[in-house]
Amino acid sequence: YIVGHNLIKAHAEAWHLYNETYRAKQGGIISITINSDWAEPRNPHNQEDIDAARRFMQFYLGWFAHPIFKNGDYNEVMKRRIRERSLAQGLSQSRLPEFTESEKQRIKGTYDYFGLNHYTTVLTYNVNYPAGVLSYDSDRGVASVTDRSWLGSGSFWLKVTPFGFRKLLRWIKEEYNDPPVYVTENGISERGDVAFNDTRRIHYYRSYINEALKAVLLDGVDLRGYTAWTLMDNFEWAVGFDERFGLYHVNFTDPSLPRRPKASARHYSQIINCNGFPDPATGPH
Repeated sequence: YIVGHNLIKAHAEAWHLYNETYRAKQGGIISITINSDWAEPRNPHNQEDIDAARRFMQFYLGWFAHPIFKNGDYNEVMKRRIRERSLAQGLSQSRLPEFTESEKQRIKGTYDYFGLNHYTTVLTYNVNYPAGVLSYDSDRGVASVTDRSWLGSGSFWLKVTPFGFRKLLRWIKEEYNDPPVYVTENGISERGDVAFNDTRRIHYYRSYINEALKAVLLDGVDLRGYTAWTLMDNFEWAVGFDERFGLYHVNFTDPSLPRRPKASARHYSQIINCNGFPDPATGPH
């Protein structure tokens, strides 16, 4: 919470620096990107699960979005739960730091758009952790699972759930006063040295981009841009080269690191060129 607290304050300072010193002559825009899954209640008829899904979103996306896009302060769900658990643990104050009034004014509205990284959806339910457990998970009081029927990927956490993309975009519109949105990452992994005919990635991009299109046309989301993750296979955090997100295959065993387009690269380039979905019956346009 201390790291997140300082990150939010540092973001605000970077935004003000650009706004006051560089914007007039450069004409650029500056903001923050927040990564978030979408959460559905495990049982949509169970109020505890519905509440858990809301808490999941406020602790995940809302942790950073609420101060910047709403009122300069953390959301009430986080403030209340962390304070209550902190006091129950014998502490004299909440483990979640507080912003001063001047900091709240400094942080509020430090955005030109909403940057969003999104990959997948989870099913959530309530979990009551023992009072002595000090952690983000115990503060949140939420556990998550996935539906067995959801298509998997090369990453254990990433299930193909395009419906959640539209719901998340609509939630951002309603929760944060309809900001312009740029999707800064969206994509799917494969594990190991896979074939070039990556039909799962084609299916992922087609279905997720289609849900984004519904968000624009049916829900009125102000979606300004979309970026696929990623151009080519890369070193992927703790899993190294095992999980491949690229539209282009990289041969990591060859010192010259040759790059070859997968089938998804051609499909995605057609979507970009056509500004729409290729019709298999009539050709690329």
